[in-house]
Parts: sequence; C-alpha cells; structure tokens
Amino acid sequence: MEYFISRLRYYFNFSFAFTLWLLLGLYVLTDLSMTRLTEIFFFAFLSLIALFYIKERVDYRKRKILFSTKGDYIHRLYTTVDSIGRVVKIEDLLERFVQEVILQLEVENVSVLTYDFHTHHSTLTNQPKAYKQYEIDEGLLERLSLGDIQKTEHYYIAFIHQDTHYKRMLVIDHCQTIYLKDEELLWLELLLLYLNNFIENTKMVEELLDQLKHMKEADNQQLPWLNKLLWLRFEEEKYQLAQELHDTILQEQLHIAREMDVLIHAKDTEAIPSQLVKVHEQMVTSLNDLRGYCENLKPPLLDTLGLNAALEKLIQKIHKRADFLLIYTMDRLYLEDERLNLMIYRLFQELLNNALKHSYADTVEVHLLGTEEGFEIMYTDDGVGCNMDDIILADSMGIRGMQERVQAFNGKFALDTKAGEGMTIRIQVSEANNPQPYAYNTLKRPTYTIRG
Repeated sequence: MEYFISRLRYYFNFSFAFTLWLLLGLYVLTDLSMTRLTEIFFFAFLSLIALFYIKERVDYRKRKILFSTKGDYIHRLYTTVDSIGRVVKIEDLLERFVQEVILQLEVENVSVLTYDFHTHHSTLTNQPKAYKQYEIDEGLLERLSLGDIQKTEHYYIAFIHQDTHYKRMLVIDHCQTIYLKDEELLWLELLLLYLNNFIENTKMVEELLDQLKHMKEADNQQLPWLNKLLWLRFEEEKYQLAQELHDTILQEQLHIAREMDVLIHAKDTEAIPSQLVKVHEQMVTSLNDLRGYCENLKPPLLDTLGLNAALEKLIQKIHKRADFLLIYTMDRLYLEDERLNLMIYRLFQELLNNALKHSYADTVEVHLLGTEEGFEIMYTDDGVGCNMDDIILADSMGIRGMQERVQAFNGKFALDTKAGEGMTIRIQVSEANNPQPYAYNTLKRPTYTIRG
C-alpha cells in the first residue's frame, strides 16, 4: 500500500504542475470562463495521472524491447554475464572476460595482471607491445580493492579477484586516446563484481573435484564436507518422518488415550462395551497406518520373497486407490547388489504415487525390463502432463528424488512431457557403470492389466 501511495504522489506532482501550466496558457490565450477552465483542469489532471500509470506499466512489460539496443549497458551486462557464466575453468573465465571487455568497450589492449604476494612479482597475460614502455605501480596494486577502477597516465586498472596467493587485476591501455564514460565504468564495475563471484564459485568446484579425485584414489579417505552432507540428509529424513508420525499416529494415540480415560471414570457402565468397540476400531486403524509407515521404510517382502513379490504387493495397494487402467510387466531380475532391489522398489513407489496424485490419467503403463547390461524401467501415462519448465521451476522433490537415486548408480534418467499430452519416463541402469555386477533373466514376462 505504501508503494502505491508513493507512486500516486509521484504522478500527482507531475500531473498537477503540468496541468497548472496548461491552464495558465489557456487562460492567457483564450477567453474561456472559470467554470470551463475548472472542467478542463480536472479532465487534464486525471488524464495525465492515468497516462503516467499506463506508461509505467507498458514500459515494464516492454522492458526487454526498450532496453535491448547496443548502447544500453544494462542489456550489455546481462549478455556479458550470460556469456561468462557458461565457462567452468578460471583461465577460460578470465580469457572470456577479456574478450567481452574488448568487444563491448571497443578497445584493443586489454590484459589480466596477476600479482604474487610471496615474490612481489607481476605477470601480464597477452602483454601488448605498448606495456613495455612503463612499469605497473606495485603500491597501486596493493591498494586496489573490490570494485575499484583507477585511471593512470597510460592505463585503467581494476580489481578482479584476490586469494591467499594471488591478486588479479584488469589492465586496459588507453594510450592517452581512450576515455571511458561513466556508464562504461559502471558497467565494468558491476561486471567485476559478478566475475569475482564466478571465480570464487569456480574455485570451490575445482577444489571439490580435486577432493573427489583423491578420494577415488584412496578409498579409505573421509571427507568432512561429505560426512556433513550425509548427516544433514539423514537428519532431514528423520525430521520428516517424525513430523508425519506426530501429525498422524501420535495424534490418534492421544485421542485413544483420552477415550480410555473417559471410560475409566464413566459412571454409565452400560455404554462402556459399545464405546470399547469404537476404541478398538480406532486402535486397529492406527496400527494399520503404523504398519504402512514401516512397510514404506523397509518393505518386508523385499528380503523374504524378493523384488517381484514386493512390487506385486505395492501394485495391489495402488490398485485399491487408483481409478485408471494400470498395465505393467516385470522381468525377473537376479541382482547381486541388494541396493538395486531397493532402488527399483522406490522408483516404482514414486512413479505410481505420482500417477495417483498428479496424472489424472485413464491409462498408466509401467514396465521393468531386463537388458543385456542391466535393467530398464519404462513409465507412460495419458494424463494431463505438464511443461518441462514448470518441473524445473517447481524443483519437484519426487522427480529430483528419482533422478538422484538413478544418478547414484550412474544410470540414465529421461523425462518427456507436455501439457495435455501425458508423461513418459525412461530409466536405464547399466552393469558396466557399477562396481557390483548383476545379471538378468527374461524367461517369463507376463503382462498384467488392472482396471481401477
């Protein structure tokens, strides 16, 4: 509300001043009556307020067109950041940055200067011949901080990045003929801030990859950040489970305890048997819910009767709640790595739950197929589907969870969907990409059809 009031005040001041000027001109140049002038005043005043508001809204909607010319430095900043952000190595990052500065500022002699704190020696990349005529002031190098751009007699120098070993600066030789305007300096300053963050993030990625490389070479080495990540994920899962139990099972148990307390102190003994029957039914329902949670956490049939039996029970449970035609096939797989059995079960669980909650489909098909190198899961439905951009923006936990499970075993996860055209998901896991081999058997592949 405060924002709209401030905008209205802004429009009011401009409109009022211009309307007074217009009214004064009409009073001097014409012989209109005061009544007529007053009517013109209010009409012009309100029209100008509406015009300013409409113009601001239109400008906002058309901002990509209005601010896309070559001379607009905000547009230049967006395009340059987008170009630099695609690079993944620091050396390539600095090279691309230099190229963008040359292109956007239309200068030639641009280099990156690296100052070594230990040796107090400076090196200049792509050093042009003009730089041999003078030395870079080391005192100036030490004084420069983030966002600083200094102009000297021969060059512009700007801070890029600093770590424990090096300090990097941008050097632009103006040869006493180039003068950067305020807008160009502002563009360069903002770009340097972005570049500093890009370098920091790139260094973190490089350090992470280096740690992973060393961890691969030494299997017994423990990484503190990895242990912390796993611990946080475990704590998140435990918190979600505790929240679910608190909101469901615990509340039902508390309700049963209150009912039992009422029965203990009841004076009307004739009504107690019927009330006990109700309490018993509530307890059975609560126990069934608790059994369901336990089965979700660790499917009991998975260890005793195997993957196919566990999937059959899961599908029968889904069948009771589904109102779509479910078609499925399952090859009998013999997996040496038991973790793959659990992963397949979780994938089926997530796929079918998504079909129940979100697909609104008439027909759902899911197939577990054995391949020469591993196995494949194919899921299709003819439901409402969705836009791929919506899935990315929503950061769907279900889709992301399936992707993470598959990627953990170096598998492939492919999703294809459009609004109104259903969804297709294909998951492939290969024996060659996993340390523990597994085999497959396709002796029997019966096709089942369940109509909800």
